[in-house]
Amino acid sequence: MSDKFFITGLPRSRTAWFSAFMTASGFPCEHELINNCETIEEYKEKVKDLSDSNTAFAFVGNPYPERKTLVIHRDDAPHKEFLINLDGISGLHVNFNDIHNRIEEIFFYLTSSPLNTKVYNKFKMLNITTMEEMNNEAAMRLYDATNK
Repeated sequence: MSDKFFITGLPRSRTAWFSAFMTASGFPCEHELINNCETIEEYKEKVKDLSDSNTAFAFVGNPYPERKTLVIHRDDAPHKEFLINLDGISGLHVNFNDIHNRIEEIFFYLTSSPLNTKVYNKFKMLNITTMEEMNNEAAMRLYDATNK
């Protein structure tokens, strides 16, 4: 089994935060590596040896279902019509409002290591957002290819 993992949820579900937190904790995790991919095969090649935190799996599914995957649900998330897609993803499902109460469980699930509370305490109150632009044309081609 791979030591790599995925974190997914809809936009505004702390995926960028998790990417930064996991990396600072010694478990490198990219963010939105699916950006600019036009096929699921292209994304699979990009992440074959990497962990990734993203908002894409609700739309395109998990290309490596055998990997540990944290699925974050958020009742007030935009694009609620895609919430059903998150339910079908295998992994540890956590409500957005329970992240901090369950952070030790989440961290151990993803890494099989105990939480570094020193790092967590530095991160827990941070609000991290990304300024990266999405390639909408590539995203639509990828969505169309995976939802036929």
